[in-house]
Amino acid sequence: MAGVSVVVIGAGVVGLSTAIKAQEAGHSVTIVAEALPGDVKSIHYTSPWAGAHHVSLAEKDARQQKMDRETFKTMWALSENEAEGCFLRLPQEEYYAEEEGRVSADEYGKVYPDFRELSQSELRPGSLSGASFTTLTIDTPVYLPYLLQRFLSKGGRAIRAKVQHVSQAIDGAFSPANSPPEAVFVCAGLGARSLGGVEDKDVYPIRGQIVL
Repeated sequence: MAGVSVVVIGAGVVGLSTAIKAQEAGHSVTIVAEALPGDVKSIHYTSPWAGAHHVSLAEKDARQQKMDRETFKTMWALSENEAEGCFLRLPQEEYYAEEEGRVSADEYGKVYPDFRELSQSELRPGSLSGASFTTLTIDTPVYLPYLLQRFLSKGGRAIRAKVQHVSQAIDGAFSPANSPPEAVFVCAGLGARSLGGVEDKDVYPIRGQIVL
């Protein structure tokens, strides 16, 4: 399926990244979103509020491990080039009080540079094991405008609109000439909970705490 019309609902990190990947595959892509990067912060547009620190929680899930590896590889490459200002590389140490939560070289070693398991002399009191590696923190409010500009500079279309039902996108309301697209990607974040035709009640907001 090359060179087809694609609509992406949502302009958070996931929506913008999805749009760029579809664009790079040769497709004509339209993003439709109620909020776009650069807007005043709103509880309905969560990406600008997000803290983004890459640590894999895939454990034994092979599919999730693969996605985590590919995501980190892409972001690591971006942090070396044009998006350097969106990322901070930093060392990380983790300590595990239970065997169930510990990570190994087979799991993290395939993802993160400089991975090594900590020696017994390096462990904190109460921990059974630990690991050290290098990872990334993403400055999301800076990363979002970068992604949008990258998408637009390659000919992408962005439409500001509130989608009431996914059928609007499927029927072509946001596509060039109002013709139905060949694919619709729903990347609505919290909006997936109320978006007609999706209404995913497993999606809900939580309150985070940051301790410095």
